[in-house]
Amino acid sequence: MKWIYFVLISTFCVSVSIASAAEKSKTFIQLDAVRSAVETAAGKIGGNKAAAADLERARTALKYADESYNSGKSMFGFGSINSETEKEIKLAVDSADLAAATALSRIEFVQATAEFEAIEKQFAAVKAKLKIFEDRKAELERLRLEADVCRKTSNELEIIKIERDTLASQADQHAAERSRADKLKIEHLESARKFDEMKAENARLSALLEKQQGESRTAPDPTHDDSKKNAIKK
Repeated sequence: MKWIYFVLISTFCVSVSIASAAEKSKTFIQLDAVRSAVETAAGKIGGNKAAAADLERARTALKYADESYNSGKSMFGFGSINSETEKEIKLAVDSADLAAATALSRIEFVQATAEFEAIEKQFAAVKAKLKIFEDRKAELERLRLEADVCRKTSNELEIIKIERDTLASQADQHAAERSRADKLKIEHLESARKFDEMKAENARLSALLEKQQGESRTAPDPTHDDSKKNAIKK
């Protein structure tokens, strides 16, 4: 008989234990999820004091939920909890969940801010490099324009040199022609002088000849004088 009572009591205990475990699993699903979230956030908290305070509030709420759950069970810990206690546990779990979510939000905000600052620094570096590139591009464009101007000026200088050489050649040719003209002019003047001298000499000689001819016409005939002298003697 005792053995039958023992079996019945054992069966009752096992049944109650199974029912309690089912209720415990249902109640602690959210507790475990929030507790996992708190531990996850704790590993990322770093030096974020505000997030640490949020996690501390979450842990306090979880602790209160655990205590409420344990104190709300009857029949040596195997009974179900009443609705009021269940509401308190739910409120505590929700508070812990909200605190953990707030902590995670703070952590993510800090991380996002750090990432944004890093991106801003990278953007500033890229912008600075782009500015350098634009400045170099503008400098190259300026140098290209200056090179075009220099090339144009060089071409104009070559044209001026060619024109200068042409003018110099023409000047040399003109100087040579002028030198020949001056020489011819001198020769012409010399020829004119000689011609004038010859003309003057010819005039002098002509005058002298005419004078001699005049004197010869007016001079007595020597033969005629001899005949006169012979006639007188006779």
